[in-house]
Amino acid sequence: MKVAFHTLGCRLNQSETAVLSSAFERAGYDLSPDGKEADVCVVNTCTVTGASDAKCRSSIRRLIRENPEARVAVIGCYAESGFKAISDIEGVDLIVGNQEKLNLLHYLPDSKVEEARVVKDRMPREAFTIEAIGQSTSRARTSLKVQDGCDFMCSFCIIPFVRGRARGRVFTNLMDEASQLVKQGFKELVLTGVNVGTYDVENQSLVDIVDALNELALPRVRISSIEPTTVNEGLLERMDDPNHALVPYLHLPLQSGSDAVLSAMRRRYTRQDYIDYLDFAHSKVRNLSIGTDVLLGSPEESEEHFKETCSLLTEHPLDYAHAFTYSEREGTPDAKKKQIPMDERKRRTNVVRRISSRKRAELAARHLGQEVEVLVEQHQSGLWEGHLGNYLEVKFEGDEKEALTNQLVKVTLDEVCGEWAKGHPQI
Repeated sequence: MKVAFHTLGCRLNQSETAVLSSAFERAGYDLSPDGKEADVCVVNTCTVTGASDAKCRSSIRRLIRENPEARVAVIGCYAESGFKAISDIEGVDLIVGNQEKLNLLHYLPDSKVEEARVVKDRMPREAFTIEAIGQSTSRARTSLKVQDGCDFMCSFCIIPFVRGRARGRVFTNLMDEASQLVKQGFKELVLTGVNVGTYDVENQSLVDIVDALNELALPRVRISSIEPTTVNEGLLERMDDPNHALVPYLHLPLQSGSDAVLSAMRRRYTRQDYIDYLDFAHSKVRNLSIGTDVLLGSPEESEEHFKETCSLLTEHPLDYAHAFTYSEREGTPDAKKKQIPMDERKRRTNVVRRISSRKRAELAARHLGQEVEVLVEQHQSGLWEGHLGNYLEVKFEGDEKEALTNQLVKVTLDEVCGEWAKGHPQI
């Protein structure tokens, strides 16, 4: 039998799909990489915006059209919040929320059903374990889930309602998976969660995790995204240590550069606090790259507030910004407020995306002439592609027969090509 997975949304979803893929393979299923001729289709959903919900519904319908006889399971965040809308889609057999989704095989029906079963259980606060070992389509990098849920309750965010309160993964359990992933040959592990900086299980912290991973002779450890108020100096010290696996990279969500908007969002810092975080991190870590998330068009955001966000992005040491268009989420405090027209929200989003593109090019330009170490991920259109520890994308010419995937290669950077750098290898 074949199973097809379709994953939407964040790196945490990708990590959980990897675990599920492994579980299905152990149960005797073959993976269908193109999503066709599958006996089971699994859609791991996202609900961070209204557009995400619509994309999930579209993906579900497409998979049903392409696999009309397949059993269809919808899992994850949108399954948690939008189970009624999903139930109305003809052809869906099973809807599983976040608490039980990794136990999907236990609930999967033996054949198509007339009416979708909905499995939604309360999400506890206790530390959790994951019994399967994740698989990844990448041969170089994979994710390691260490945390789930969030207690910060930002006014725009539905995630605490669909993923529950903050809780960490049992330390020994996550280290068992990490050891297996290293044995499989992965050279980079990306630590994922909803709010990873709050990890606190049996007096173990995120610093303890990265130190333990460093003992596995793993070349690279990366933190996927971390709230600026949860970054401690110990993490920065390890990033600056050339003998430590933790790479010099931070993704610090900003959301807005305006104090008025940050306060309305219930963020836990001011504009100046965030600038101070940037400056302090750069003072502690050489060759550090910092990216961010920005939410454009929230109800309180005036044109002046928007300009404050743009000035923070352009005038301070940030290397890129993921720009998200605000989407009101039913059940959040912001949903009841007067909304900015969608056309204006999208205009602001596009402005920030152009700023981000320029910042990425500036990051690449700062590395010209340097010899850097690239973790090679794939070969495409005659070029090997990979990333530095600080996540600058690098490409260089080479024959696919050289088999450089998952190798660390020294490359001298020669030119900027849009948002990435091109170089020549020292091999």
